[in-house]
Amino acid sequence: MAIIQDKMARPEGEDLDTEAIKENIKMPPELQEAYERVVIAGMKVMFSKQSHKLMLDELQKEGPMGQKLGMGIAGLMLLLIKESNGTIPPEVVVPAGINLLTRAADFIRKSKIEKITNGDIGDAMEVFISTILEKFGVDPAKMTDMLNQYSNENIPSEMGA
Repeated sequence: MAIIQDKMARPEGEDLDTEAIKENIKMPPELQEAYERVVIAGMKVMFSKQSHKLMLDELQKEGPMGQKLGMGIAGLMLLLIKESNGTIPPEVVVPAGINLLTRAADFIRKSKIEKITNGDIGDAMEVFISTILEKFGVDPAKMTDMLNQYSNENIPSEMGA
C-alpha cells in the first residue's frame, strides 16, 4: 500500500505526528462522535496502569518497529471492537486506529523508547490496515489492486496528476 507511505508518511519531510494526521482525517458529522469515543477508549487502554507496561514490553521486543506498532494497534482495535460487542461503526475503525497509531508513535518518539521514523510509521499503517482488512475478510491484495487503479499513472494528465 504505497499510497499510505507516499502520501501520509512523508519519509523525507517533517515528523509525522498526531496533529498532522488529525488534519487529514475528515469524519462525516454522523460518525464524528463514535470516532472520538473509539480514540478516547483506545487511549485509555494504551495508557492505563494495567496495560501500559504490556505495551512497553511489546515495543521493546525484537523486530521492526513498523511491524510491532502496526500489529499492536491492530490488536488494540480488535480488542475495542470485541469489548464494544460490535457496536463500533466499521467506518471509524481504520481512521481511529490510524489516530491511535500516531499517538503511540508520538509517545515512542517523546519517551525515546526506540528511534521511530516516518518510514516506520508508514510501515505500521500498512501492517495495521492489512491486518484489520484480513480480520474483516477483505483480501489486502485486492484492496491494493483497487487503490493502485487510482495511482497517478492511471489518472489522465489533464486531471492534474
